[in-house]
Amino acid sequence: MQAFITRGCFTDHGGKILEGEEIWLVDGKAIHLEGMTHYCPRCKVLSKAIATERGFIQVNGRNPIVAGDVSTCGSRYIKISDLAVRSSNSGKDTFVNVVPLLTDYVNGQFFSDQFMLVDQKTGNVLSGIPYLIHRENGEIEEGVTDENGYTKNISNSERAENITIEINDFDLERFFNENFK
Repeated sequence: MQAFITRGCFTDHGGKILEGEEIWLVDGKAIHLEGMTHYCPRCKVLSKAIATERGFIQVNGRNPIVAGDVSTCGSRYIKISDLAVRSSNSGKDTFVNVVPLLTDYVNGQFFSDQFMLVDQKTGNVLSGIPYLIHRENGEIEEGVTDENGYTKNISNSERAENITIEINDFDLERFFNENFK
């Protein structure tokens, strides 16, 4: 399954998706379509979206962009939600709405989140970055972001909670100079 790319998603080059089609919203965010552009901070160009699958679904005659699709500069699109995805089964594409089952909430709530860490100054996704998660109950969890900048899945079977994610004592400027130049 591939998640649809919407306004607010990122690319692996650190680009942020700002353009979207308001006719089709996923979780209240406009879907990004083939031919729409974003600025790529790594390549320093305005890059156009290229859809890998054509004709399955079209919005105003254009194909939607999904996680893993590329842009004209070579950057790959990164999902921020699995709320709506495209799935290939038996050679036929199907549209799947991925939401928790109501019974999960009735039979015992389960709260779960995963976070993408992004440098606020550059917009670059922070992949391979060590972090600490401070939970409300005082527990501290350690981890390293994956190649798409995501933390591990943080879950709580009792209730939603406030957390703090810390990436102190890490030289982001040195990290980007070593990995992106």
